[in-house]
Amino acid sequence: MVVGAGPVGSTLTLLLRRGGLDVELLDKARFPRDKPCGEGMLPAGAAVLRSAGVDLGELGFPLVGATRFRLPGRGWVRGELAGPAYGVRRLHLDAHLAGLARARTEYAVTGARREREGWVLTTQHGTLRAPLVIACDGVHSPLRRWWGWERSRRPHGRYGLVGHLAAPGHGVREIVITLLGSRETYLAPAGYDELLLAVLGERGTLRDQGRSVEASYLAVRDLAHPDLASTPLAGPVRGAGPFDVSPLNVAGDGAYLCGDAAGFLDPLTGDGMSAGLLQAAHLAALLAARAERAEERYRALVRTQWRQRRLVSMLARRLAGSARLAERALRGASRRPLAIDRLLLAASGPPGLAVLRPRDWMALAGW
Repeated sequence: MVVGAGPVGSTLTLLLRRGGLDVELLDKARFPRDKPCGEGMLPAGAAVLRSAGVDLGELGFPLVGATRFRLPGRGWVRGELAGPAYGVRRLHLDAHLAGLARARTEYAVTGARREREGWVLTTQHGTLRAPLVIACDGVHSPLRRWWGWERSRRPHGRYGLVGHLAAPGHGVREIVITLLGSRETYLAPAGYDELLLAVLGERGTLRDQGRSVEASYLAVRDLAHPDLASTPLAGPVRGAGPFDVSPLNVAGDGAYLCGDAAGFLDPLTGDGMSAGLLQAAHLAALLAARAERAEERYRALVRTQWRQRRLVSMLARRLAGSARLAERALRGASRRPLAIDRLLLAASGPPGLAVLRPRDWMALAGW
């Protein structure tokens, strides 16, 4: 049983069925439904989707070839992505994947208990039984809480405001991260006529005094991207956060966490969906092969992935939080562009941090 029909839950269901397993997929939502997200699918995640029979290019999502880091007035550096990446509008992607996976939608799980033969889930439509339950139900996962795997969160965390801009024929084919001191913006194509723009920062920095949330968001848009100042919103501005959520456990007693339910860092690196899809691919392979010590092996995988992602995220946030460090890093990376390419490769999946050489680290430190 998989709970949560976002990209990770739906793809996991498709992969498990390809492995010969009988799987049900549940989601409380009615599709199509929107969700605040960075909407960047990095190469590792796109590759997992292809292995499940989903080609994002054929679905009409725009290719993304690079990530650009900007410090207004002080320069920028661009890193090439190691393979096809895409801007994916969650409103459309989630509905498509949930349909392929034949999700039972508007099917809310209201409780879970363990019995001798497996798990018993209570839902609004009755009781369901399954030997295994995989929670892909998001960063605020109820199943994680019911299983006692919830970790206390920091009182002060980072948050985001996420919106879309109506920009027909915009021509943007890269992710653009703009560093603004206490805030950052994350711009990516969400379609050929629409842009996603997220504003990220610590609690209390996203809304200006005397301004509404929407007016504060638009003011940051104009500061980071004055060329988009007249571009209208294509829907509401939504809030997201707090970020940096990690559970006490991700597998045990026939239960698993996958995707954002297994931990969420920071959207600044844009690797969230791809990291979740890599987890789904590994978990599907373990379960389809009926591997020994599957829970232990899955925990080890997520632990290794988490260390890698946390280090990349900490580096990105430290640079974003200091104009002096960011300017040094931009100068160093402009002398060695390969350092940014390798950093993006490390963030998106295998081979991880091992791809970075000492000279790359020196360049990112501005030496």
